[in-house]
Amino acid sequence: MKTCSLMTIVSIISLFFYYSTLTFAQHEGNVWMLGYEPFDIALPERAADTTRGSTDFNFNFDPVRIYRDSTRKLDMAGGNATLCDKEGHVIAYSNGQVIYGPGDEPIVDTINYDYGLADWYCRDWEYNNAQSDLPFAFPHAIPTGLLLFQRTLFLPIENKIYCIYTTLNYCTSKLYRIAFTILNINNGNVNFVKKDQLIKTDTSIFGSIVAVKHGNGRDWWLLNSSSQNSKLIVYGVTVDSIYKQTSISVDFENVVTSFAISNNGNYVAANVSITLSLNHLFLFKFDRCSGELTQIFDQRMGKMSQLGDGVEFSYDSKKLYVADVDNIWQYDLTSANIGASIKNVAKFDGTFYHSPGNDIEYSSYLSYLKLAPDGRIYTFPPTAVNRYIGQIDFPDEKGMACTVRQHAIYTSTRFTRTTPNIPNYRLGPLDGSSCDTLGLDNHPIAKYRYEPDSIDYKRIRFTDLSYFRPETWSWDFGDGSPKISQRSPYHSYGQNGTYKVCLTVSNENSTNTFCQDITIGPSAVDDDGSVHPADVTLFPNPVQDILLVTIGEYIPERGYIELYNISGQQVHQQRAYYGHNNVDMSGLAAGTYVLRFMDGSKMVKEEKVVKI
Repeated sequence: MKTCSLMTIVSIISLFFYYSTLTFAQHEGNVWMLGYEPFDIALPERAADTTRGSTDFNFNFDPVRIYRDSTRKLDMAGGNATLCDKEGHVIAYSNGQVIYGPGDEPIVDTINYDYGLADWYCRDWEYNNAQSDLPFAFPHAIPTGLLLFQRTLFLPIENKIYCIYTTLNYCTSKLYRIAFTILNINNGNVNFVKKDQLIKTDTSIFGSIVAVKHGNGRDWWLLNSSSQNSKLIVYGVTVDSIYKQTSISVDFENVVTSFAISNNGNYVAANVSITLSLNHLFLFKFDRCSGELTQIFDQRMGKMSQLGDGVEFSYDSKKLYVADVDNIWQYDLTSANIGASIKNVAKFDGTFYHSPGNDIEYSSYLSYLKLAPDGRIYTFPPTAVNRYIGQIDFPDEKGMACTVRQHAIYTSTRFTRTTPNIPNYRLGPLDGSSCDTLGLDNHPIAKYRYEPDSIDYKRIRFTDLSYFRPETWSWDFGDGSPKISQRSPYHSYGQNGTYKVCLTVSNENSTNTFCQDITIGPSAVDDDGSVHPADVTLFPNPVQDILLVTIGEYIPERGYIELYNISGQQVHQQRAYYGHNNVDMSGLAAGTYVLRFMDGSKMVKEEKVVKI
């Protein structure tokens, strides 16, 4: 009879632990929630709306599926964090004042409240004219979220979840503490443990908080700053505690208004607003084992807004982007002189959002930046009310090839500074490092997205989105052509058809393959003359002005979107492409329309659209 050695048992336990933690982490950040619909007397369109609703970005789909979820009860204005399970289903979300769970019911109905901060949610309080000692009476006055962004986030460790947040007094803009609430996961259910556990009290704490995985692949590092002492502070987060690890003195001059951590965890960027027309950019090297920060670059920049400066890294962690409301700048981190590598990749095009019910214009400036699971960086304006979101399609590319598209997406719900604060859950351990003590390894996961060339629809661009440290790439394009090892290639197909495209990634630990079918053009025709397959979604429906038509799983040869009224008359036609298509219906009369997505003379999809 054979027996297992202690080392073998430890290895088996470690392997089980690896798959139970890193597998869980694959889709934790795949849903973003936007939405800010305050009870505002000045906005008549809110008077009859008893639900707040939310615009959700669901990155479990490619292209990202965007839809309005009218069941959402919580506004996300500034403080904005979501957490999903390993399948990408939301299990918790918070605006820093309430934590909700599946079914949109509160897990914790009041967090981050202090009687000394009676203006905790002064906008709802004033509107509802509360007279009690407690201005907040859940659920009659629903909090709108902590002002500004990067104010709350979720950090899961084993079966525990930390919801971490800063506290802000709206009317005095005084930030005074950083604290957390503990939840646990039991058989898929998220339960409340205890709330408002203090990490630090400091009147100079600035509210932005960001986090990155510890080099052991399980724990976390939490970053925050103190403007009074000009320090960047690093806290360690384990399953048992949160503790101060280290800090670095930095000539911040003023408050840090935005942080970013690179996708590989090696860099930290901080943007500091000095005045309304000047900011200071800092770049640090970060040690995921010790938590130590080393400043490697800083540069003063002009034309910044205290509400609108954003920083973010590319998916491959080789580019740094800075937004200054009027511009987006790119730095090349592989350059020997990072400061000299700066390139302007976008200038604000002057687009404004016109709010229904009043004559106010809200600028769609180039401001907050957030890297998404699809490898794009999404841009959010800083103004109090907006519906436009932009995107950087290929942030790994140098210069203008990164392709900035301003106001690319128009949402059905208004939002304000609701940039999601979601750390990179797809970051594994530092294999072979001094902190690689848990026996975990990076087993790469293959993932990619694709889109056709704007001129030649049969020339497809593939963007690698693999994670857990892939070292080699192998592409099989499904058409009999030779396999290639380039990370993010182009491939031209000779004819229309459906092709099974597989990406295989490897490192010294293992190999993983991801395949999906790609259909190009109307080669497969059903008996009724329509084209199959296609994934076409409409958002929102009913629609007030802009209809977003998202086309996935099918690349049209010559696509068109057509609208017909109830009399069968065509009232609108425009070209349609793979991905997101904005259809302006603001000039059409209220009523029911038929939308047809055509590829040449073949109908791909037909849907009813209600215009209100």
